[in-house]
Amino acid sequence: MSGIIDRIGVFASNQKLSIRKIEQRIGAGNGTISKAIGKDKDIQVKWIELFVSHYPEVNPVWLLTGEGFMLLSGDQQKAEESSFREGEPVYGFLRRDQHLEIVDSLKQVISALEGQLDEKERVIELKDRIIKDLEERS
Repeated sequence: MSGIIDRIGVFASNQKLSIRKIEQRIGAGNGTISKAIGKDKDIQVKWIELFVSHYPEVNPVWLLTGEGFMLLSGDQQKAEESSFREGEPVYGFLRRDQHLEIVDSLKQVISALEGQLDEKERVIELKDRIIKDLEERS
């Protein structure tokens, strides 16, 4: 996912926006995005979702895959905004192959997050064993 966070940084630089301004606009805490950029770390999917909803001019295919143009044309933005209805998918402005690319990218993000979750669960189990061993020694 670090490619996504890098592209958020590229967008900020291109638009002459501070990362802090983006964090504030999407409701993220101070450093949520800037620390991820600085340390080449992942951010939660909810922040990506909020970024896309607050910056509709950003091409979601570019954000997720790095392919295509960074910004949507005015016509694409209008199509996206007019096609949105609560509870309905917003991909009427995308070609089918672009939509499938986004779906594949999101599957990769989910897979990576599941891997991180598994790793964190293993760390917790190890810490629990260490604590138990220390308690038994006392």
